[in-house]
Amino acid sequence: MSLIEQLFPRARAELLRLLFVDAERSLHLRDLARLSGLAVGTIQREVANLRDAGLILERRDGNRLYFSANVHHPIYSELRGITLKTTGLTVQFQDALKELTGIEFAFVYGSFAKGSPSSESDIDLFVIGSIGLRALAPRLKLVADTMNREINPTVISLESYRDKLKGEDAYITIVTSGSKLWIVGSDDEFRAMA
Repeated sequence: MSLIEQLFPRARAELLRLLFVDAERSLHLRDLARLSGLAVGTIQREVANLRDAGLILERRDGNRLYFSANVHHPIYSELRGITLKTTGLTVQFQDALKELTGIEFAFVYGSFAKGSPSSESDIDLFVIGSIGLRALAPRLKLVADTMNREINPTVISLESYRDKLKGEDAYITIVTSGSKLWIVGSDDEFRAMA
């Protein structure tokens, strides 16, 4: 049982994961059921609870209802933070990558790290270490399927990273100076390494 499932019922935790990790995403009831693996009736009850609390919004398109996080709710940021830390993107990546060796640092950057992904955004992942993309790819597919997003990985050796950093490579500078969601490592460890 994950930490968020200890805080909230499983169905509510799944809805928070699906709607709060990517706030611009609107999902239909059947999409929520398919992605969560829960019954439609269970989803309907939890959607009603979250809607009544003002945490999610509904939008009608013809005879279909779509649901999304209410980014203007006073506790949206806190719920999104809890969701990201307990079931969201970082936890999904940590679970997928935990048994792999050769990863010194790994983080998500770009729109997901900034908290502003669009419905079309892919997930930008930066990995530093001796691992190759071939070993990483099957694990990333699991996360991509779970999150229903394409993953755009950059894999670089520690030596190559340091060389590019010294050479003031524009891409490396932009990526490493921006917002990060850490999967392996931390800001302090990263600064000490560079």
